[in-house]
Parts: sequence; structure tokens; C-alpha cells
Amino acid sequence: MEPLKKTGNLHLLPVLVSLMILITLLIAAGCTGKSPVPSGISLDGTGWTLTGYVSNGTSLQPLNGTTVTMVFSDTGQITGSAGCNHYFARYDMKGTAVTIGQAGSTEMYCTAPGVMEQESTYLVLLGKAASVTAGNTSLTFTDAKGNPILAFARIVPPAPEPLVGTNWTLDSFYTADAVSSVVAGTTITAVFDKDGKVTGSAGCNRYFASYTATGTSMSIGSAGSTKMYCTSPGVGQQESTYLASLGRIATFTITGDRLSLADTKGKTLLSYTKKS
Repeated sequence: MEPLKKTGNLHLLPVLVSLMILITLLIAAGCTGKSPVPSGISLDGTGWTLTGYVSNGTSLQPLNGTTVTMVFSDTGQITGSAGCNHYFARYDMKGTAVTIGQAGSTEMYCTAPGVMEQESTYLVLLGKAASVTAGNTSLTFTDAKGNPILAFARIVPPAPEPLVGTNWTLDSFYTADAVSSVVAGTTITAVFDKDGKVTGSAGCNRYFASYTATGTSMSIGSAGSTKMYCTSPGVGQQESTYLASLGRIATFTITGDRLSLADTKGKTLLSYTKKS
């Protein structure tokens, strides 16, 4: 065998070997077929207005005079208006996959033609959502077959009202496994002051309690109240439920003129709006 001849390029050999190793590694990596995993979509704190939906294969737009909204909280809950009633539901997201639990809502009846039918359809479609695509200004839910079912446009909510000093009026509360509207003819209120006291009407009696709020965490002490007896059906039970719910509060969220108080599991127990 003829001995190898020296050349003037031997100093390039380490570089060539390194390049070959690098190329081999790159090819091996390419053969795996793997790509970076999307970091997912963060919708916490965003608000959206329904612009269209698909029912039985027909594309529809919200009825004139109705506004259907969706607000995502950082406690894994969505809330909003279904066009007539206020609703809320739990949601879970992994990447672009989404699961929305059964929605609860208040129980008002709106007489305008088609409004209740639209609301029912919307709440059913929420439960069918399987994936979500979000942009800066749009949000689309698709079902398990990849068919678009709900389309939204981003809304910029007004600056949140301050917790302290705002007159809050209860519009719904959670009892057992249902959301209830306030008994007709009653008004339940809450005013948080800067000295750590919350006061208001429980629907019949005036009540008062101490509270602490740090960040989005809140705790409310045992409530005291006046001792009037109200004879209207359901008012006494409503008052007891409301005062008991105050003692279970662990977090609060303010979105625009709406205040939501939730328990340790993130379930909204009390929902208020700013009293005009």
C-alpha cells in the first residue's frame, strides 16, 4: 500500500471532522419529525363579543339589540352575558385544546322574539367547544370535528371600578348546583370601605362584616345584621344564603363595572354590578 502523502491541507482535517459531526447531528434531529411545542394561548383577563355562530350548519349573527360576551378570568372561569342572562362556566386549556364545563346562568326571561332561543343555542355551543384560535382582535372556537361554531371580536373593557367606595348591587348568586337571580322586589348591596368594613342590605336586613383584600385575595369575617323579619316568600332564605356565601369568599375579580367573588376553588359565588 502506498504511504499517505503529506499535503498542505492537513490543518483543515479537524474542521472537516467537526463539520461532518454537526451535519450528522442535524440530519438525525431532522429525522425525528419533532418541532417546538406551542406555548399555548393565554386568554386570562381578556373580553370578547360574539360576532357569529353556527347552528345546525347555518351561520348566524347575534340578534339586533342583543350583546353576547365572554370574559376569561385567571381562576379558570368564563363569565358574561348570554344575550339576556348573566352566565358563568369553568374552562380548561391545554395548548389550543379547550374544554368548557356546563354553564350556569341567571333565570330572567326576555320577551323579545328569538332572544331566549339564541341564548339556549349559545350555551349549548359553549359545551361543544374543543379547540380555540386567538388573534389580537379575533377568537374562534371549533368543535371536535374542527368545524367553527363561535366567533368573537375582542373588546377593551373599561377601566375596573375600585373595590373600595363603589356601590355594588348583587345580580346573581350560586346556590347548590344552580345560579339564581335575586328575588324580585329585593336588592342586595355591598360597599367596601377603606377601614376594612363591608356593609349593605342583605335583601331584608342591613348587615356588616370585616374584610381583608390583598391583590386578588379576599376574606370576609362573620357577618352581623339587624333582626327584622321579612314575610315575602324566599327572602329570608336568600338572605341566609347570601350571608353564608360572604364567609366562603377567597378571591375577587373586577372587570369594568362587574365584581365577582369566588371561593377557594375559583367558583363564583356572588356576582355584582356597579349601582348607578
